[in-house]
Amino acid sequence: MLGKTNVSTFQSKVDYKLTKTAMLKSLKKQTWLVFAIFLSFTFFCTPSSKQPKAEKGIFDAQEYFKKPDALVYLLGEWFYYSKLIVFPKDVSLIDSIGEQKFFKVPGVWSVSFFEKGFLAGDGFATFRLHLKHGLKGQALSFRIPEMETAYLMYVDEKLISRNGFVSPDEINALPEYKPKIVDFVPDRDESEVILQISNYHHRKGGPGQVISVGRSNALHAKYEKEILMDMLLVGSIFFMAVYHTFLFFNRKKDPYTFWFALACLLICLRVFVTGNKYLVNIFPNLPWEMHLKMSYLTFFLIPPVFCRYMYLTFPSFFPRLAYKYIFYVGLWVSAFVLLTNSSIYTYFMIPYQIFTLSSACLGIYVVVISIREKQPGARLFLLSFTVFIATVVNDILVTNLYITSSLLSHYGIFMMFIFQSISIARSFSRGFQQAEAFAGELSTRNKDLEDVRSQLTNLNERLEVKANEKALQLQTKLDQINKDMKLAKSIVNGLITVPNLAPYLEVKVIYQPFMDVGGDIFFIKKIQDGFVRIFLGDATGHGLQAALFTMMIQSEFERLNMVATMPNDLLYYLNQHFYDKNSDLKIYFPALLVDIDFTQSTLRYAAAGIQDQFIHKANGELISLQNTGPIIGILEQYRYGFQEAKIEEGDRIYLFSDGIFEELFETDNSVAMELLMDVVTATRSMPLENVTSYIKSTLFEKMQKTTWKDDVTFLVMEVGKYKTE
Repeated sequence: MLGKTNVSTFQSKVDYKLTKTAMLKSLKKQTWLVFAIFLSFTFFCTPSSKQPKAEKGIFDAQEYFKKPDALVYLLGEWFYYSKLIVFPKDVSLIDSIGEQKFFKVPGVWSVSFFEKGFLAGDGFATFRLHLKHGLKGQALSFRIPEMETAYLMYVDEKLISRNGFVSPDEINALPEYKPKIVDFVPDRDESEVILQISNYHHRKGGPGQVISVGRSNALHAKYEKEILMDMLLVGSIFFMAVYHTFLFFNRKKDPYTFWFALACLLICLRVFVTGNKYLVNIFPNLPWEMHLKMSYLTFFLIPPVFCRYMYLTFPSFFPRLAYKYIFYVGLWVSAFVLLTNSSIYTYFMIPYQIFTLSSACLGIYVVVISIREKQPGARLFLLSFTVFIATVVNDILVTNLYITSSLLSHYGIFMMFIFQSISIARSFSRGFQQAEAFAGELSTRNKDLEDVRSQLTNLNERLEVKANEKALQLQTKLDQINKDMKLAKSIVNGLITVPNLAPYLEVKVIYQPFMDVGGDIFFIKKIQDGFVRIFLGDATGHGLQAALFTMMIQSEFERLNMVATMPNDLLYYLNQHFYDKNSDLKIYFPALLVDIDFTQSTLRYAAAGIQDQFIHKANGELISLQNTGPIIGILEQYRYGFQEAKIEEGDRIYLFSDGIFEELFETDNSVAMELLMDVVTATRSMPLENVTSYIKSTLFEKMQKTTWKDDVTFLVMEVGKYKTE
């Protein structure tokens, strides 16, 4: 049987290795195919030929427009009228007055933050371009992206487009982002474009985006292709998000699938709020500030979310401190975006882009280490992550006007998500294959165990008969023990009955044995009118043993009670008895004795190996009753000392066993005493009937539990109104 198992296991491992090799070959083919698609896509996204540029405010595109599908981007030097709102009819007058200035478009007029702070992008200006197109009478279209942050656009002295409200005053200015395609038919071969822009809500002000122009059919066709590409992109990424969300809810042991799905959803939303800004078309009344916050948050949340995904994917290689730094910084900056307005949080974009690139470098380092340690899926992750980082760098350079190109990050993240989906699918496939291999081994082992099970069944049947016999014997003994316990409990409860001591003394008791019968025992005896004796002891153990010890203590106490007139004498006789007659039993116990003589308003106290007790005077003073000797039964012929204290009406006497201290603070009795005295002091103004319930509930609260783990006895006695002759 063992030989068959080894052969089966070996065959399973061989099949698994062959399957793994086939999977790796297939995966390499898929990887190169996806990479080739990405390269071809970026190639088709780049312009096919060199485009003209504006020089000294003149843009000559007549030759370029001879192609029927030609689209031109109005890049280069535009006429620039700083801090002026110039209308078409005023151009000739303004040009005749001042020197002509030029502005490179795309560009912004913002100065350094260190020069004007949060007002670095505020201002207004007019830009003008003389466009030579040679397309008189043909339908043309302008594609106008958002400007920072409001604009008016005139072509041949006609207002063709606007966003927001342009104003030289911040109070009247209104920002808006809504990309448009505007159609017009020129009546000449040349057109004059005038662009009025104002900004008081963003760190960048001016024509930071590129306006494109071309024949209407070509430009609309290009726009429709972009919509199709974006929707296919969003649909694919959204499907990945839904798929991995279901993976997470069906297997929560792999939480990285949830964070991967969350990153997919962020990218889907980012496609809608950036670029063509489809969200504005769907919700035309969406506030500008909310739209901008969504645009920033979809970028700011990507580093913490993706960092969390990488941390869960490579937990052994990602530094925990670095992960916490990236994760929480990203969340705090995102919260800052929510709590501030655009004039403030837009200045965080460049520092956060640097932070993002630094985090990406750390991510690449982690993946390289994972590859070196032969972590499954690390090579594929590095390839996809590198493609994504390259597209992010491209977008950062475009948004900061270092280069003029298309935004590619959402395509880069799409490529990366395809890679990661393949990697996650491969991980699950590997898990299923391993599960199948283990299932085969378990099937073989189960057959071996079946024989053993039948043997154990026969053995269990024989053992069950013997166990039933033993159980019957044990039940008989247990019933007898329960009867003895009930009897012992009844006896002990009879011993600790509190007599009526009115009007001299009112007594309240907390008595909580750990088991049905505990080791704590106390007696309160009215010796004669105006004289009360209280005894408190703590015998060793619990249950029947403790019950026997307490009855021995009670018997000896009753014998000595009428002989000893002083509390210390009684402890002396009690100690000597247990030392001489019961030394073989080794019965040692702490005890205390209190005599209260109401005729003389005097309390006499002696204690053997017990913690300090105390009197809470009516005026709030605390008097400590200190220990006067060792525990009972340990030293021969020991003479105990005693204390005296005056008592008066309203005084409260507190006597308790050491169970209180073991519950409060086992390692330090001084701390426990402080806690207990704080609780007792708080009860000074309470009626006596409320004191014990308050102390019990407060001690439970301080111990953070609802049951004792040792015997606890706590006596609270209040001196009443009495008169003596």
